[in-house]
Amino acid sequence: MLEVLTRSERPDPAWIAAQLPSGDYRKIVLKPNWVQHEVSPDFPIRALVTSAAIIDATIRACLEKYPHAEQILVGDVPLQGCDFDLMLMQSGADLVAKNFADYKSPKIVFRDLRRERFELRNGFLTEIRTGGFGDPAGYREIVLDEKSLLEPVSASRERFRVSDYDIKRIQSSHRHGHHRYLFSGSVLAADLFVNLPKMKTHQKSGITGALKNVVGCNGEKAFLVHYLKGRPQNGGDEFPPDIAWPIELQVRVREALQKKSRAAFAALQPAWRAMKKLYGIRTEGTRENLGGKFYLAAGAWHGNDTIWRMVYDLNRIIRFAPADGGTLRDTPQRAYIAILDGIIAGEGNGPLQPLPVQSGILAASDNPFTLDLAMARLMGFDREKIPLLSHRTEFGNWSAIDDATLAKIDFLAPVKTFVAAPGWRGHIEL
Repeated sequence: MLEVLTRSERPDPAWIAAQLPSGDYRKIVLKPNWVQHEVSPDFPIRALVTSAAIIDATIRACLEKYPHAEQILVGDVPLQGCDFDLMLMQSGADLVAKNFADYKSPKIVFRDLRRERFELRNGFLTEIRTGGFGDPAGYREIVLDEKSLLEPVSASRERFRVSDYDIKRIQSSHRHGHHRYLFSGSVLAADLFVNLPKMKTHQKSGITGALKNVVGCNGEKAFLVHYLKGRPQNGGDEFPPDIAWPIELQVRVREALQKKSRAAFAALQPAWRAMKKLYGIRTEGTRENLGGKFYLAAGAWHGNDTIWRMVYDLNRIIRFAPADGGTLRDTPQRAYIAILDGIIAGEGNGPLQPLPVQSGILAASDNPFTLDLAMARLMGFDREKIPLLSHRTEFGNWSAIDDATLAKIDFLAPVKTFVAAPGWRGHIEL
């Protein structure tokens, strides 16, 4: 199933209700893209996160479609440094939460599902131990082991990385024959999962849509391998082969000091700023900067052969993991629908520095691969040049898309050719 609306300005609850699956669903999870609060007006909140209007319309559609629902949970696991309350206020989602706060049946809850939270000051992360975050239902370990798509690259486990997270914790979760994730208990308890992704470019995966949005269901990002340390000639995919040496040096220093020594981290900041200026390295993805020598690290380029594996693992979990965790089942464990927010999309150095595009797109599918293939087409990108999509046959049955649906996707007219993330420009455009 694939439905695409163009020239949309506001979501219609009746249209969303028509896309929702039929059934007597009692525990419903809405998963928006709430990755980060707005830190610069150059990259506005309207292009950064799922629209509050779409969240509101989806809640209303669920109330209409599922009169016996007991709970509707709206939640995400943002970046560790995200100011969750500020993000809700900036996006208007706080007002949506207030509008539904008095509902008793179903109970409608907005929740920060992070297991841990940090405050970012001058680039340094400090843990916050108090505040209203975390999943009251706890977290469930999911056991993939040899079935993980990371298994074929596990001989390089000492290279497994995700920026600004403890290397030992990453490697203890992923090694040869042993691959574990830590999912939100509330998400796994749902009998209907409503994915509400944002239509954006992504520096590590090329695009972020329905597939990538499921990353925000894992309670702790240290379980999520994003890239392999090093250059391709050394067995990694952290950097392009011709990366400038100051970037690699800065990454190694940051890796050594982040969350360990605030004083040393702060002392070296002026040196990094001077080095960036001297070598013309740009880190802010404004339109003026995107054409220059850009900071490409942490797998932020088209040669990243790792992140799609992790994303596929998580989509298998959302489809086949039981409520109590453990190993995957052979049959789907919850109903699924994805509704794409592309009314205002994001291009450029996404997902955190999106430049707004007035796309007017709303789309829905019961298959995340179908939705993301359509999204890539609408963005003017070649699906076979994006590893997140080109490896789809390795996922299994859920990625099977019939010829009629592929023809429908190919018939879609791109909104425009989106500006790809710096490490992907010139590689994925149609």
